[in-house]
Amino acid sequence: MIFKYLTLLLFSKKYHSNTGFALFMVMILGTVGTVATAALLARSSNLSNNIETSITIGQQNLSVAETAKVNLQALLIEHNQLLEYNLDDWGKYLQSPNSSEKSREFNHNLRLCEKEGNWKKTKQHILDLAEHNTIDVPMGKFSLLDFQQVGKNQILATIKTQNAQENQAQYEINISFSDNYLSKPVPVLWLTGKEQIGGIENVQVNGNVWANNCSFPVEKVNFMEVDAHQAKYTGIKMPDLPDLEGIKERLPEHHYFPSIAEEEATQTQEDNISLKLPRLEDKPTKKEGEKNVYEYLINNMEKIDSLIINSDFQSESMIILYVLGDINISEIVHKCESSNPCSPENLIIIAYEEAKMCLGFDNLGAFIIAPHYELGLKTNNPNQEYAKFTGSIWTDKLLTTGDCGNDKVEFHEALKWANLPDEFQTLSPIPKLIQVNLKESIKPDA
Repeated sequence: MIFKYLTLLLFSKKYHSNTGFALFMVMILGTVGTVATAALLARSSNLSNNIETSITIGQQNLSVAETAKVNLQALLIEHNQLLEYNLDDWGKYLQSPNSSEKSREFNHNLRLCEKEGNWKKTKQHILDLAEHNTIDVPMGKFSLLDFQQVGKNQILATIKTQNAQENQAQYEINISFSDNYLSKPVPVLWLTGKEQIGGIENVQVNGNVWANNCSFPVEKVNFMEVDAHQAKYTGIKMPDLPDLEGIKERLPEHHYFPSIAEEEATQTQEDNISLKLPRLEDKPTKKEGEKNVYEYLINNMEKIDSLIINSDFQSESMIILYVLGDINISEIVHKCESSNPCSPENLIIIAYEEAKMCLGFDNLGAFIIAPHYELGLKTNNPNQEYAKFTGSIWTDKLLTTGDCGNDKVEFHEALKWANLPDEFQTLSPIPKLIQVNLKESIKPDA
């Protein structure tokens, strides 16, 4: 008898916390001529991709082999970091979760935001597979005999099945996957901290949101296009920031704000200042492809009245601001004379230490990396209700009240991974797209 199935992986549904976590086993019982549809919602523990998997069956049941295939597929969709490890490591790391840094990372990412009861079931399911134990499924049982990587993006698994009549067979399962994050938009907002329990209030979001802490209420994010974007938990670690000491050594003194001389002369000065970068006398500090790159270091300047960035300076340019300590900019403008709107990746703000950054603007395009900062945004235009930000912000906490920031902000997604500087493209673990297919049986089903 021929059994049909169709698996669709969709990445466009909004995440809701009450949808629950993935079902690892699809159990479909029916009669001849019945068409049953089961929806499997899986949350990836790496990228927390919310995947809707629909399985359509046109006969009374799946075969034992096909049911085993769906079972394994569901597990790998939800926990695709398992593809990075061999089968022996699954059991070794689960049974000794604190034996090494690698085992701690393995367990952390598997368990990300799972409740205790769900985690116990997940852990036991993986252990059963790793130890070749039998898994009960409708009409029979199966066990995972082997799980070997045979290519950069391919794994061959061997399963042993036994149907209700106790007939046994072995099958190969071909698992193909591909690194896919470079083709996806960069999250418009990535929150790394533990203090965002209250959410981001009434901030309007037109893009994806990531949160590293499970206390962040993903279900409360206000999406401007409800069906287009998601708020998701992720175990991905942010890339390390560029080496600050090396940057200080190669930057000219007049690319420091304040410069060493200015800092000594104006320690007691309270006046606000205005900056326009790059200046006519500034020379590029490096190249990024065809773009001239101008880099500046801003150290504890809490009273910048205005900062104007021109990324069309002497052809297309990239401006990178390295920030130390608190910074308060009443008005920041990313100005492009020949291109409209400005490309957000042409203005990069990289902030070190643990401090506070307050930015006022009308319409700003930028890539802001401030993993230890409290960041507040607000409009400085009395005629505009919302400050419009286009690009991506990676920060510890978004301030939505007080003098520094408020929730009258619109976030608009715009960046692609491939357009970011190389040091911000490397993430670990890398998210995967999974496709699992049964090959011809090694031993025919009796």
